[in-house]
Amino acid sequence: MLSLGCSQQVPSTVTKLPAKAPGQYNEQIVIGGHTRTYILRVPHPYDALKPLPLVVGLHGLSGTAANFESSSGLASLSESKGFILVSPDGLGSDGFHGWNAGFFNLTGTDVDDVAFVDRLIEKIKTEVGVDSNRIYVAGHSNGAFMAHLLAAKMPTKFAAVACVAGTIGIPDGDGAVKEIPAPAAPISVLLIHGVMDSMVQFDSHSQALLHGVGAMDSAKFWAKCDACLPQPTEIRSVNGNVITHHFAGGKNGTEVELVEILNGGHDWPGGLTRFGIENKTGVRAAELAWNFFESHPKK
Repeated sequence: MLSLGCSQQVPSTVTKLPAKAPGQYNEQIVIGGHTRTYILRVPHPYDALKPLPLVVGLHGLSGTAANFESSSGLASLSESKGFILVSPDGLGSDGFHGWNAGFFNLTGTDVDDVAFVDRLIEKIKTEVGVDSNRIYVAGHSNGAFMAHLLAAKMPTKFAAVACVAGTIGIPDGDGAVKEIPAPAAPISVLLIHGVMDSMVQFDSHSQALLHGVGAMDSAKFWAKCDACLPQPTEIRSVNGNVITHHFAGGKNGTEVELVEILNGGHDWPGGLTRFGIENKTGVRAAELAWNFFESHPKK
C-alpha cells in the first residue's frame, strides 16, 4: 500500500510503475568519485499508474537544496500542483556550494554536473513514475547558469527550463565571451531577470558584480537556436513594472520568454529572503516557471 501511495488496488493485468510513497526523502548518490546529496519530494496523492512531471531545482552559489526548495516556493508548489521535485546540492567548500556550468565553474572541483543531473534523473525514474515528456529545470543565479547549460547539453531530455537571474556566458580573460554551446535540438526557455540585479548584470548598462551576456541577448540566443520569430511581442503589466518579451514560432512548438522586472534585484521573485518574502516586484517566479512548464511539454 505504501509503495503505491494510494488506497486503490491495482488490477493484476496492469504493470505498475516504480513508486515511492508520497513524502520527502533526503538521499545521496556517488558519481565521479563524489558523494552527492539531494532532496526528493513525491507529492500527495501519488498514483503509481500515472507518471508525473519532474522538476529539477538548482540553488545559487552558497545556497543549499533545503534552503532553495523552501525559499523558492517550489516545495509547496510541488504538493499543490502534483509534480515531483528533486533539489540537489552543489559542490564547494566553506559554505560556498555551486555548479560547474561550463563557462563558469564555482564548485572548486572538475566535477561534471551535467553527468550528475543526468544520472540523478535516471535514478529517480527507477523509483517514481516520471513522465519523460515533462522533465524540467528551474535554477537561480549560478543554478540558472547550470540550467542554461543543461538545456544546451541535453535538449532532448528536458522539455523546458526556467532561468532566474542567470546568463548564458561571461567574458574570458582575452575579451572574448565564453558561453554555452548551441543545443542540438530545440527547447523552450523562460528567463526571469531584474533590471536592478546587482550580482548578475541585466544588460551592458547595469552596475553588477558579474558582467555576463545580458538577459535580452541570452533570450535572443535561445530564440535563434529554436528558430523562433526574430522579433518578440511585448506585454507590459498593468503597473508597468514587468515586461514579458515573447519569442514564438519555434521548432516543435518551442517558445522563449524573457520576463523583465524593472524594479527587480537578484532575489528569487516572490521567494523568501533574509528580509522576509520578496513582494516589491509583484512577481512569483515559482508560479511563472510552473505555468511555463505546464504549457511546454516535449513534442
